[in-house]
Amino acid sequence: MLDHGCGLREDQLLEILQLPDEAVPAALQLAHEVRLRHCGADVEVEGIISIKTGGCPEDCHFCSQSGLFGSPVRGVWLDIPELVKAAKETAATGAAEFCIVAAVRGPDIKLMNQIKFAIDRINEEVDINIACSLGMLTQGQVDQLAGWGVHRYNHNLETARSFFPEVVTTHSYEERLETCHMVKAAGMELCCGALIGMGESLEQRAELAAQLAALEPHEVPLNFLNPRPGTPLQDQGIMDGKDALRAIAAFRLAMPGPCCATPAAAN
Repeated sequence: MLDHGCGLREDQLLEILQLPDEAVPAALQLAHEVRLRHCGADVEVEGIISIKTGGCPEDCHFCSQSGLFGSPVRGVWLDIPELVKAAKETAATGAAEFCIVAAVRGPDIKLMNQIKFAIDRINEEVDINIACSLGMLTQGQVDQLAGWGVHRYNHNLETARSFFPEVVTTHSYEERLETCHMVKAAGMELCCGALIGMGESLEQRAELAAQLAALEPHEVPLNFLNPRPGTPLQDQGIMDGKDALRAIAAFRLAMPGPCCATPAAAN
């Protein structure tokens, strides 16, 4: 891995996820060395702000922003001056990216118009890359965002294909994957990651890491479930710390560099 940057196969990733406690530090050290060798030591800082919070029509079981659950998140819309102010504050920290997110299935015409206006205003006043996370897109919306200069689009797979129906029922894994492929084809960078600790098996974690690697995203946010009140996963236990470290090592070794894919094992 250090010499050639080849990602581990799905069966090898499962071995990492099953390592005994005493072997975890060595796996993390290898993951760190792989990162330094193939990605470098630099860290990119990104700011994120929600233009539309709460009231989402989807039933992602981990998300307190779903309008279908009894979670205490209230619906909030930000106006354009607030977005510009947040972009300025983000740039002042030294961040290179400012991401506009919305709790929606996908953007309607009203939201797309607001995003276009926000991008224009931010570009007039702030020197910063703009990213978006607006749910599932049509081809026309992908082309619009790319034409407006959106640098990166976030759309997480969240979990493995085999576990996805246990977490989301209002849309499919394939629908999420289609947006990811369109974003890459349009020339935008793809930010695509996962949420670990929702009750998936170790085999499904390895499956997810391999599926992400095959997609070859530019950026992979690895998140861990913090059970939210009112959601279907509110009683899911917090993931064990060592299991989280195993997952961090495995996902790094699945994707050692920005252009290295892991071949997924046959299911």
